[in-house]
Amino acid sequence: MVTIPNVVNKTVFKRSIKFLIIAVVLTTVATVITYIINPDLKEITEGIGNNLPDQVKESNGIKKVWSFIVNNGFMVPLQMLILASIPIQFLYLLNIISTVSLPGILFGIALKANFKKGLGIIISTIPHYIFEVYAFCLLAAVLFELNQVVRVKIRSVFKADEVETSLIMKVLETIKIYFLLILPIIIMAAFLETYIADIIFSLFE
Repeated sequence: MVTIPNVVNKTVFKRSIKFLIIAVVLTTVATVITYIINPDLKEITEGIGNNLPDQVKESNGIKKVWSFIVNNGFMVPLQMLILASIPIQFLYLLNIISTVSLPGILFGIALKANFKKGLGIIISTIPHYIFEVYAFCLLAAVLFELNQVVRVKIRSVFKADEVETSLIMKVLETIKIYFLLILPIIIMAAFLETYIADIIFSLFE
């Protein structure tokens, strides 16, 4: 059986937790700011709705689960991988920042419109939010090391004495962690978002 210590080292795990804490803080800040400034609710909700992939908006049940898996399990990680290949540190965190900011805005809007229902939305979102965002944070922690190798490779072009690190090995290690740990967490988050969130939210109606 695969366990976290066998797949990722403690440094990567600790870094992923730090990224998760930052993500939660960003969501909280976005919620508070949106609630305080009292924006045009209709305009913002329509704008956020238009940013959702069509297959997610138009699907339900197991099809919706698959849509979440395709978007969060393949599209977003691929975007983060591409950003990590650019020799600029933390650029791959842009996906996480946008992912955690939008729920914060929606939470603020929901609380302003109806505090009780807004609270229900927040609580019902917590399970899949934690799984989904942590998966992205874990990926970011792994990509942190991959990005380091990319930057070392770039520097080695100008410094002959730079220590050589295998980029191919690091890419293979990243892919291994993705399939063994990150993708399963994202799949679990997809099921939680599709089925459990509505059950929890119904308790507040």
